[in-house]
Amino acid sequence: MLSRDAPAADPAAVFTEDERHLLDQATPHRKRQARRDLQFYVRAVARLGGYLDRASDAPPGTTVIWRGFSRLADLVEGARLATPPPDTCG
Repeated sequence: MLSRDAPAADPAAVFTEDERHLLDQATPHRKRQARRDLQFYVRAVARLGGYLDRASDAPPGTTVIWRGFSRLADLVEGARLATPPPDTCG
């Protein structure tokens, strides 16, 4: 909803730094040149949910964004598990 009202809003209002980093990594190279506003990250989440993001496509809907947030949560959890705690040795 915030993305539709204020697409140029600060993405930190919705996404954590880890989520933004993972979405940047999941974005195709040709789309990485775009501005990093809230609309960019919402579309990145929608792409995780199956949104094709073609020039003639309508804005992403709630179902595809919901699927994308579900996949993003899995990515964040996987990244957290792959990073060893700082107090472990080896």
